[in-house]
Amino acid sequence: MAKMMSPNTTIWWVPESANWNPLSPSAALLTAARNISCAVVSGYTLNATESDVDDSTSICDSANVELPTYYNYEANITFFREGNLADTTSDYYKAFQFFKAGRQTGWLVRRMGYLSSVAAAAAQVVSSYKVISDYPQDVVEDGGPIEFTVPFLPQGNMELNRALVA
Repeated sequence: MAKMMSPNTTIWWVPESANWNPLSPSAALLTAARNISCAVVSGYTLNATESDVDDSTSICDSANVELPTYYNYEANITFFREGNLADTTSDYYKAFQFFKAGRQTGWLVRRMGYLSSVAAAAAQVVSSYKVISDYPQDVVEDGGPIEFTVPFLPQGNMELNRALVA
């Protein structure tokens, strides 16, 4: 039995204008998307959370009832900031430039089981979360690297564990 071990995770940012289809996710579209993985600080949040439920019972129910109504998800990612502002090619610089203004609408797409340097390919499994980036918050720890956290606001569409198509 093989275990999936870290750092086998990739996170892409796919802007809304790219017409991402989370029901039939495209490996070709991910190739053109922003791979933001190497700028992400460990400990990010990007997952489904507990669904909202309706616990109304009928007079025929003999026990408690919980029916799912809305699914929920959360996304909150901390990125490293580039210390050398002249290095406009670093992953850190690119992530900061893209998310520093807030209000970017798109998809966070996560793939597990492959290094971030491995190209997206058909049959690999991804999860997609539609979000709007909120304004970033600077994170400064004593003696640590400068970072910034981007809270992402869920936009009501999440698809989990879908195989990529070509």
